[in-house]
Amino acid sequence: MSHRNTVSRTSDAMVSLAIRVIVTALVVWLLFLGISRVYSFGHGLLYEHAMEQEPGTDVSVEISDGQSSRQIAEMLKKDGLIDNTTAFVLQARLYEGVFEPGSYTLNTSMTTADIISKLTDEGKKLQELKQKDLVNADAAGAETESAGENGVEEIGGGNEGE
Repeated sequence: MSHRNTVSRTSDAMVSLAIRVIVTALVVWLLFLGISRVYSFGHGLLYEHAMEQEPGTDVSVEISDGQSSRQIAEMLKKDGLIDNTTAFVLQARLYEGVFEPGSYTLNTSMTTADIISKLTDEGKKLQELKQKDLVNADAAGAETESAGENGVEEIGGGNEGE
C-alpha cells in the first residue's frame, strides 16, 4: 500500500508541476504579447513617420461641419495618409488641433503632426477669410473664388488711376 501511496503522491506532484509550468508559460507569453503591443502603439504615437517617402502623393480631403477627430482620422486612414486612427486622435488632442470644414490637399509624405498642423493652420486661415467675407462660405475651403486666384479678394493699392 505504501508503494501505491508513493506513486499517487508522485503523480500528483508531477501534474501540479506541469500545471504550474503551463500557467507560468502562459503568463510570460501574455506579458510578452502585451508589452510588444504597447511598444508598437507607443512607437506609432510618438515616432514621426510618413506613409510614403518624398515626394509622396497628393490627396484631397473634405472635412464636413461637425466631423469628429475620430471620423477625420478614419477618413485619413482610408485615404492612406495615416496608419493609426487612435494615435491621430491622441496627437490631435496633444497638439490642440481644431479642424475647420473645408477642402484640403495633403500628401502621403506628411507625418501625422504635419497633417494636424496643416489642417489646423489652413482651417484657421479659412475661418478668418470667411469672417471677413473674402471667401464664399458655400465654397467651404475651395481654393479659388470668383474674386481672386488664392481665394482672397484683390484689393487695389489706390494707384490704379495714375
